[in-house]
Amino acid sequence: MDGICYTEHKDIEHVFSNFFTNLWSDTSANSVSDLVQALPDDLPTISQNDGESLIAEVSKKEVFYALKSLPSGKSPGPDGLNSEFYCFFWNDLGDSLFEAISYFFNNSVIPNSWGQTFITFVPKKPNPHSVTDFRPISLCNVCYKIIAKILAIRIKNVLPKIIGRERCGFVSNRSPFDNIIALQEVVHSMDRDSKNPPRMLVKLDIEKAYDTLSWNAILATLYRMNFPSRWISWIKACISSASFSFLINRQPSPWIKSSRGLRQGDPLSSYLFIIVAQNLTALLNFSLRQNMIPGFNLDLNRNFNHLMYADDLILVTHATRKTARNINLCFSIYDRLTSQRANKSKSDIYFPSRFNHRLRLSICRILGFTTGSFPFTYLGISISPKRLALSNFSRMLDKTERILSNWSHSKISMAGKTILINSILMSIPVYYLSVYPVPDSVLDGITKAATAFFWSKGGNRKGMNSVNWTDITLGHSEGGLSIRNLRASKISLMAKNVLSYLNHHDAIWVDILINKYGIVNFWTDSIPSNCSWFFRCLCHNANLIKPLLWLYHINPNLTDIMFHPWYFEITLAFKPTYLNMNVNLDLLRISDLLIDNAWNLNLLHDMFGDFLNFDYLTCDKSSHCDGNWWVWYPKSKNHRLTSMVYTHFNGVVDNIDPWIGWRFLWRLKIAPRPKHFFWMLLHNGIKTYDYHYRLNLGPQTLCRFCNLDFETAEHLFNSCPKAQATWLLISNFIGKQILFHDGFSNGNWLCPSNPDLNIFDQSVIVATAWLLWKARCNLIFQSEVPDFISIAIRAINHVREYSYSYPSHSGNQMILNNFTYIDSPFLFISSKGSCETGSFGAGFYLISANSQLLCRLVLCNITAESPIEAEAFALIAALGSLQASDHQIKTIFMANDDLHSTIKAGYSHHDWRINPLIINITDYLICFGRPAIFTTPSNWLSAASSLALLGINSHILTLFHQGRDLPYWLMKLFLRLGVSL
Repeated sequence: MDGICYTEHKDIEHVFSNFFTNLWSDTSANSVSDLVQALPDDLPTISQNDGESLIAEVSKKEVFYALKSLPSGKSPGPDGLNSEFYCFFWNDLGDSLFEAISYFFNNSVIPNSWGQTFITFVPKKPNPHSVTDFRPISLCNVCYKIIAKILAIRIKNVLPKIIGRERCGFVSNRSPFDNIIALQEVVHSMDRDSKNPPRMLVKLDIEKAYDTLSWNAILATLYRMNFPSRWISWIKACISSASFSFLINRQPSPWIKSSRGLRQGDPLSSYLFIIVAQNLTALLNFSLRQNMIPGFNLDLNRNFNHLMYADDLILVTHATRKTARNINLCFSIYDRLTSQRANKSKSDIYFPSRFNHRLRLSICRILGFTTGSFPFTYLGISISPKRLALSNFSRMLDKTERILSNWSHSKISMAGKTILINSILMSIPVYYLSVYPVPDSVLDGITKAATAFFWSKGGNRKGMNSVNWTDITLGHSEGGLSIRNLRASKISLMAKNVLSYLNHHDAIWVDILINKYGIVNFWTDSIPSNCSWFFRCLCHNANLIKPLLWLYHINPNLTDIMFHPWYFEITLAFKPTYLNMNVNLDLLRISDLLIDNAWNLNLLHDMFGDFLNFDYLTCDKSSHCDGNWWVWYPKSKNHRLTSMVYTHFNGVVDNIDPWIGWRFLWRLKIAPRPKHFFWMLLHNGIKTYDYHYRLNLGPQTLCRFCNLDFETAEHLFNSCPKAQATWLLISNFIGKQILFHDGFSNGNWLCPSNPDLNIFDQSVIVATAWLLWKARCNLIFQSEVPDFISIAIRAINHVREYSYSYPSHSGNQMILNNFTYIDSPFLFISSKGSCETGSFGAGFYLISANSQLLCRLVLCNITAESPIEAEAFALIAALGSLQASDHQIKTIFMANDDLHSTIKAGYSHHDWRINPLIINITDYLICFGRPAIFTTPSNWLSAASSLALLGINSHILTLFHQGRDLPYWLMKLFLRLGVSL
């Protein structure tokens, strides 16, 4: 620091403390009232309804939702507790935590300990030498984070109404891609437009944007935007409660206070920053209206002179000295208001290639910035007026090779490789593909590297490709591993831009494209000459997806009869059909076929004769007021556009149904390794002796288990005497005969046509096959004698243990709360209804340790005067039914804490009607050996609650013994919870 190297801990601590104490100290003399008068007059304001929603009373449910929405795996604050701790012990701490947080919202006071924050430092570059080479990250206490998250969630719904469309960061339904595409088109126009005055592009960096923001500017801006005073008091308490301690080599420094700045790591900071930055947008827009800082193009529907994402600012304006001076004036005002100033060492100016050199130097001297050169990076994307050279994408391949080099030293299973490839390698170009056509050679290079890594063996040796890569990129339900197909991703990610362009999406880049190229009809028009590479890619992509582009809503005045797909999936001009050539069709619009908003059937008959299905025609989806609305057909509300387009171009043929067994394979409750092994087996990719023989890589060899027959997959896992003995052991252990009459390696026993095997049985079979294969390999390569009894036991234990930790299984919650196999069977019970009508429904279900559904009941027309009475009746009905059917119970889960407390006490002081029910419940519990009772969150009892709701609408007592008897929506709910029906 200042040319002096510090090595002692106290000296380093002193340097960091002094630096940030000065940085976070507000030297401005502006009060909130002064700033309110000085802020721009045209700041947007929120409505009264929005203001009331911001200060609505906080509920316990909202606190829990905010807690659950906090990211997991984060470092704790000074109290040493992370969000997972509070989630885990919510039942014990929820009421106390809610009471403490409610105190803040009622009194606008945060305890000092909640505001305490550790600051840890992340190097910005290798071998940092000064304090500025580190990025400070705030480690806040979870209690404060919950408060900030509640405020952030509430304000998120208001931001689109008060933040200008020039800003796309942290605002709902806005994407950084909008600004990236707009900037690409701006740069392309800057270098080619010779009709308009020369433009310049200023890439401006705000110095220490979060650390230097004035608190008074935040409060004054909120006041001018008409935020409620109560909300402003909450924000003031949040930002002023912070105190900081620096973690230097894991040792905390003494605490310091700040008087300005926002914490990086605070859920609220980004939203407060963009609200204050709206002042800058207002100043720039005022300068635009006054022609002080002219915009990009006056012909646009809404001209603009800047784009902003968080603290990344781009100015687009005329390249004149006058404009440069006005930019300085604008930022000087903004600096005095908010303490935000430009970092001149990190800001650049970009001019057209033909621009006057002397004027260029003059503008740079006025602004104090340097001249930049193309391409430059904006939000991670290279921006250039010309097509990017192949060398600009070489860092993608370099990054791929660097990652694979690190992985090659580790022993990774095929399941692990699948996850790594999909989550890391194939995600490298995805961000780019949304805004720029990455060359196919680069995408193929990444795919080639991923393929080699997927099939490689230990020691970086090349492996044998047993399954075609095209099949691997298919979805799980089509027989693949869902590894991303980058070429299909290139089409699908650009498809949303095609729809945005056709539907005139309210984005700046759409406005620019329409102004530059007009509305291109992709069925008739060619790609415009000298267009940008983005628009060229968009047109090329539109030509690929247009066979399934449909007009969902049409404007008759804008829809061409011959060259728009208004009736068929393609335009009439390219559809073999009857047309009356005596009618001039070239200039006809749909509006010419309408009379008083109804079809002119006589004219249609003259045009098409008897070949048009007139019953299909409807005017319900036409309007003269709106534009045409394009959709991808068939449109599905359950899938995103990119997902549907990707599936279509990823080699899936719509009229061919894939084998149904693939879907059931990936539902099995086993670890990924056995699943991937069996996936290879189904693709005939397991490298048995017979596999090598078929490829002429070795002789036919006898099975190493029995030495009686040649080793094939079918023999090894089915007909081999050792395998049959193993299946007999499995049959004895699970109490069900395991036979494969149609063969083993074809996997037909996975299909629903084999109802004798449930998901637990199928999981055990796959786990056993995997362990048999491991035993076979160990016998060949390590001379280990297989223990087939151990294989059977290990397979069953594997499935049982994995069932509890399966992500979509309710057992995941139970094992996290220390419920184990010995605590089963588990009874889940719930009641739902209304005290006003006195009508309640009750539902329960009983599951075993392996998540097998044993019994469930839907009970209707319970007459009760309170929820506790209804829950008591439901529990009595459940216990009585289970006792009559000779079921056992070890653990009971319910949601009514009052009933739980009353059962423990043995009687109720408040409601005498409950006491006879408590006596009845106690008698039942004694008969069942006093099972443990626990009060659980409502999400644990979602299935039981759904059964209870069904009971309200039912008029008979219904007992379901088979899962397939349930209504379809209830079946889906149980399957989603991981319960075997």
